[in-house]
Amino acid sequence: MISSVLEQIIIQKIKTNGAIPFDEFMRIALYEPEFGYYMRKEMKIGREGDFFTASHLGKVFGIILSKAITKFWQNLGSPEEFSVTEVGPGMGHLAEDILEEFEKEGIFLNWDFTYNLVEINEKLTELQRQRLKNYKCHVKWYSSIESLAVLQGIVICNEIFDALPVRIFEVKRGEALEVYLDINQKGELIEILLPARRETVDYLIEFAPHVLELDSYRSEVNLEMKEFIEKISFALKKGNVLIFDYGFDSEEYYSPQRTKGTLLCYYKHSINENPYLHIGQQDITAHINFFALKKWSKEAGFTLEDYTWQSKFLVSMCDEALLERLRQEGLIDKFKRLVLPQGMGETHRVLVLSKF
Repeated sequence: MISSVLEQIIIQKIKTNGAIPFDEFMRIALYEPEFGYYMRKEMKIGREGDFFTASHLGKVFGIILSKAITKFWQNLGSPEEFSVTEVGPGMGHLAEDILEEFEKEGIFLNWDFTYNLVEINEKLTELQRQRLKNYKCHVKWYSSIESLAVLQGIVICNEIFDALPVRIFEVKRGEALEVYLDINQKGELIEILLPARRETVDYLIEFAPHVLELDSYRSEVNLEMKEFIEKISFALKKGNVLIFDYGFDSEEYYSPQRTKGTLLCYYKHSINENPYLHIGQQDITAHINFFALKKWSKEAGFTLEDYTWQSKFLVSMCDEALLERLRQEGLIDKFKRLVLPQGMGETHRVLVLSKF
């Protein structure tokens, strides 16, 4: 089994180097080059996978985003040199839907337009190439944000930040400790608590100092968001970033009542809270601290344009003509799932950044 192979890789690493922090475990579980969850050849998203995103609810998300992209393009002065960059494009559904809309509208595809896909999984890249073959002259693939050329346009991150490796801390008698992975005498993975690293403590002092007074309080720290948004800023010369994800601001994230954090695992559309099950075969995620992300985005050179619920953002991009089209095409129920509170409307938030 893949999970047992990956578990043995982790155990051997601990035997060689000693206990590893949880974020390193999560990085291996998700991104180990051969057996990590997001790197597997059989990686699937949607009905046949472990989870779905907004792009799997028919074409609605892509239709509406194409309107948003056109609006942002006009705000840039309607330049002929323009690109859309999608980070983590999954099965390629969103790219296909957006490009199909551009083709219908007769915009972009006759100009110096490029749709960039940043994809780390080679098998998914093959699937995307097949799905987007009709647009191959406009589509380019990259394995990392760092490999992108200087961009003018839009960068889309749909449920990307929640999959970055996180640190887990736990407070004991006023001291912040971190979760590390070690092995017991039977050679099994176990959690241990060690003094928190300096960056973890600094983060807590800045964003959630009150938790240091809450004994046994446990939650996550996502420091990788800072480096990630800096990489996007380095690549984007001029344009906007659209971030769709689930999360909270600091106060709500580190509420005294949320004593066990937000870490969740997804396996065949079921949810559990044990990241040590199905290692390499289940997704591991944590909500993001939007307050921290907004701060780090500003420090990286971005201007905050909007921060709102997904429902409000998507509805703001719709006019009567578009809503009537969704009704005629039988997409209105899927639109409701995107915008109603009991769907994704108020579980997901949207952060819009600009750089000019």
